Amino acid sequence: MVNVERLGRIPDGGPFFYFRGCFINNVYPGIEAATRFVFEKLGVDFVVSDDQTCCGTPEFYSLNADTVLASLVGRNTSIISKKTPFVITDCNGCYSSFHMAEALMEDPAISVKVNKILKKIGRKFENVEVIHIADFFYKKIGEIVRKTTMTLGDTKLAVHYGCHYSHVDGEKGLDSVENPSFIEEMILKLKGEPIEYTEKILCCGFGGIQQTVHKTISYAVTQKKLDSISEAVAEAIVVICPYCLNVLDKYQGNLLDVEMLDYPLPVIHLSQLLALLMGAEPRKLGFEMHRIPVDNIINKLTPKESIITQ
Repeated sequence: MVNVERLGRIPDGGPFFYFRGCFINNVYPGIEAATRFVFEKLGVDFVVSDDQTCCGTPEFYSLNADTVLASLVGRNTSIISKKTPFVITDCNGCYSSFHMAEALMEDPAISVKVNKILKKIGRKFENVEVIHIADFFYKKIGEIVRKTTMTLGDTKLAVHYGCHYSHVDGEKGLDSVENPSFIEEMILKLKGEPIEYTEKILCCGFGGIQQTVHKTISYAVTQKKLDSISEAVAEAIVVICPYCLNVLDKYQGNLLDVEMLDYPLPVIHLSQLLALLMGAEPRKLGFEMHRIPVDNIINKLTPKESIITQ
């Protein structure tokens, strides 16, 4: 069930600091293009800054140092807080980094150490309200539906939420950790068909750096996830994280390369999906970076007027 109190804390139209994750910038710039497109259609007030740096997730997992993560996030929050108290991101890794750092700073020892580090560069850790793009889109789904020019045309979609999103629970999370369903609710309103599958809350297989250090285990998790989605007869996978997109998409590409996959499933970020429905040109959404073509999704989109006249 959706956390109504949490939903109420999300501003309707900003102002937001749009935190652009480095994985999106470097691998899937089409996700940022899609997010900006939807923001423009919704009239969202947002700012960006070239002074922002990486959220800190890669450094946290490689060095295993709480102070490293909190210091990197703190540098960013000192920039963000001068513009707005609300930061919005379309990456699960960035989303969880901000929340982890906020929790770490509740430890006085870490707080003192981090602010001592930040003081050397004239900065201080500031608290900001971190919002995932999926949460914001859910709040705005009524307006989104009104401003779409296309519907999903009964496309069967499996949703993957991702560990770094789902594990931010309690008053900070929007939905159940065990069985989130708000994106499925959005899909229904967009005239798609959400598909339930047994491994819905299973990790994509990336697992921090597990795909690098424990490839066999990591790939087995990804395969289990994809098998479950295929058995549910989904036509595509919707994600809210670029890392999850990369893992689920590229793994299928690897199987295609060795002729071990007959029916690949396109993987698309929620921002890209909504941008398509709101009239964005597919060629501007970075789909050339996907190993599995998304043509099947695009071809099933149905113009609203064709539904009205039937």
